[in-house]
Amino acid sequence: MERKVQMSKRFYLLAAGGVVVVIIAVVALVMLFQNMTGKVRRMSAKTIESVIDTRAIVIRAEQSVTESASDAKILCDNGIYVQEGTPIAVLYPYGYETSLNTICSRETELYTKLESQLKSMNNGELPQSVLNLNDELYYIGNRMRAASNGEISADYIELEAEFLSLMKDRRNLMVGQLSDASTLATEINALDQQYAMFETNMARTITSDYNGYVSFYTDSYEEPLKDVSQVTVSQVRRVLAATSFSVGSENFSYRIVTDRNIFYVAFVASTTSSADVSKRLMPGQSYLFEIKGINNVYTGTVVSEKDASNGILYIMAVSSDVQPLLDARVIEITIRNTSHGLTVPLDYIQYSNGVPYVFIKTDYGYSPIAVYIAGSNEEEAVIAARDEKLTLFSGLRYRMPIEEDD
Repeated sequence: MERKVQMSKRFYLLAAGGVVVVIIAVVALVMLFQNMTGKVRRMSAKTIESVIDTRAIVIRAEQSVTESASDAKILCDNGIYVQEGTPIAVLYPYGYETSLNTICSRETELYTKLESQLKSMNNGELPQSVLNLNDELYYIGNRMRAASNGEISADYIELEAEFLSLMKDRRNLMVGQLSDASTLATEINALDQQYAMFETNMARTITSDYNGYVSFYTDSYEEPLKDVSQVTVSQVRRVLAATSFSVGSENFSYRIVTDRNIFYVAFVASTTSSADVSKRLMPGQSYLFEIKGINNVYTGTVVSEKDASNGILYIMAVSSDVQPLLDARVIEITIRNTSHGLTVPLDYIQYSNGVPYVFIKTDYGYSPIAVYIAGSNEEEAVIAARDEKLTLFSGLRYRMPIEEDD
């Protein structure tokens, strides 16, 4: 009886060993089959080069100003760097045009009489000194027209100031030919005083409250985009869909870009698994890019990646002079992406709410881990674990997403 019991124990031990061997063999065959069919692979490091062409928006550190005015005389050129307190423009309120037209009509009437009276006093001719001033005024007037049309590089504001000064000299010269008791001289002097009071009471000079570049091209996005950390996918999509800058017809608006040495570029990548995977970038990594129409190569560092149901928002900080992009909001960029690291085929990446995942081998089987895509081409992508505690390495096994096994 004792011997039978001993034989039974040996039998069960042999049977259990056989089961283990069978299980090992099955696992080995399954793994062999998976490797043969390509569903399980090992990670290896490669360098991938790709080009990303996309539309983006420019975000600047800027302060926008809107003043109520019917007309404005701009005192500085668009795009120049101004200091706090620099005169920006002379503003004129509503009703200004009507009052000014009344004065100008009276002025034309009086100076027509003045010219006629001077000619009658000089044998039908104007004094030579007046003719000389007329020639100067004609010359300066032509230069003003050429400057306003961009035909010459002269400063229109300086020319205008010179023109007004010459007109005043001519007026004083012509009035000086008359007797102080002359009714015409009295009327002209009274009109001069009326015009001076009009300028003082109606005109208002505004100055800059900041140091920075001045721009007279404004849109409705200065305030919404003011805090770059709060910019959303929807905001960027709305700006990209907009047509152009707008200037309010009933107001005078301008911007002061207060930080001349940094700006941001923001664009949106699709949340789908294939359409825009090439646009994905690595937070904290720097990329070279070009802007259409500007002969320069910029370096942008990804400072934000925001996942949303309607897209992935990337924001790059660019340490460069913002002046060439002072009046731009929507731009076309080309990113030159050379990335090196562990790579996986694109069809081994699964997406959930726009976040890419890769199934890697762990002690508990294959588990999905969230990854960044640092760069990709048409076939594969360079990846890195989003969890800093996880380390990916060459030779690490990974497999196709679970749902693709059936």
